[in-house]
Amino acid sequence: MKAAVYYGPGNMRYQDIPDPKCKPEGVILKLHACGVCHVMDIDAWTRWPPNSEGAGLARGHEWSGEIIEVGSKVKDFKVGDRIFQNPVFRPCHRCNYCIEEDYWRCMNWKEGFAQKAIHGGFAEYIEIPFITDESAAKMPENLSWNDLAMIEPMYLGIGIGKKAGASETALVIGMELTGLAAVAKLHQSGARVIAADVSDKRLKAAGEVGADILVNSLEKDVVSESLKATKAHGVDHSILFDTRPVGLMQAISSIRRAGKIWLCGSYRTPFKVRGDIDKINQESWFGPGAGFTDPPVQFDPALLHMQVAWGGLGPRVPRWIEAVQMIQSGIITAKKYVTATFPLSETKEAFDLTASDHDQIKVMVEI
Repeated sequence: MKAAVYYGPGNMRYQDIPDPKCKPEGVILKLHACGVCHVMDIDAWTRWPPNSEGAGLARGHEWSGEIIEVGSKVKDFKVGDRIFQNPVFRPCHRCNYCIEEDYWRCMNWKEGFAQKAIHGGFAEYIEIPFITDESAAKMPENLSWNDLAMIEPMYLGIGIGKKAGASETALVIGMELTGLAAVAKLHQSGARVIAADVSDKRLKAAGEVGADILVNSLEKDVVSESLKATKAHGVDHSILFDTRPVGLMQAISSIRRAGKIWLCGSYRTPFKVRGDIDKINQESWFGPGAGFTDPPVQFDPALLHMQVAWGGLGPRVPRWIEAVQMIQSGIITAKKYVTATFPLSETKEAFDLTASDHDQIKVMVEI
């Protein structure tokens, strides 16, 4: 089969790789579309991942596809089903859960993660090593393949959008597709939303899905606008999709006392935040660790609530269904917010565009 294989930052080759083999507990999918992830894909595109993970493999986890082959032990799915399962990984077959064939709870799943240890979605076919009604969900027939390939980033945004409630104010920095889904869910929850980005095109989209205040951070100061909107109290939640260090500083400076800061991505430049409490050094960081930029940050009640957002999203399948419902409602659709498409043979160009053009909301590879 054909695949776009990643060999390192800026290095991708469209080539033949072996067809996947179906496991008894798994299925084979024919893929139809795969989105370029602003976090995981572009991070690997702009710098080497730890230990060169994923070199020689097809990347991609924002995919849509249909089952073309079913393993002998699979009971809940059949050929022709449109499904989504994420994360896709190869079980370790060493831990107690794997010994009991409860692969979804594999304790060492990160060892076998798609695009790090097995091929991901920028390929004609993908192997799902195991499938259960807990790990996967059937997708509706009335959505396009590009719509269905938006499930993964949208469900993450929906989970984050539930962090704030009615009457609270949330600042969302970074308006790619996951940020838009977060804004839409915050709006549905009754929260007041301040959306910040460097792109007027993205900000227009944020206004369409429910943002109350739009701030182009190249023209206005995000912190000043946030304090103005909250009568100098600060926002209740800072939700950060922008992977520049300046975005983190804006999030910290805009938060109220004892507010919450949600980190939703890995930073693309080495960057570490330090804080000292009673002479005890503590680090609150999601990213590469120590780097050349090491600004001292005084810890206060605001920073005590800095959290990595991905950790508390709850059961995945209900979030996938919520993402489907949001697409079906017309709030966020591929027709509106997929801003560029490429064939599989031009996946490298899709990565280049996503990394360089801040007007892009979602770049999609059609297979």
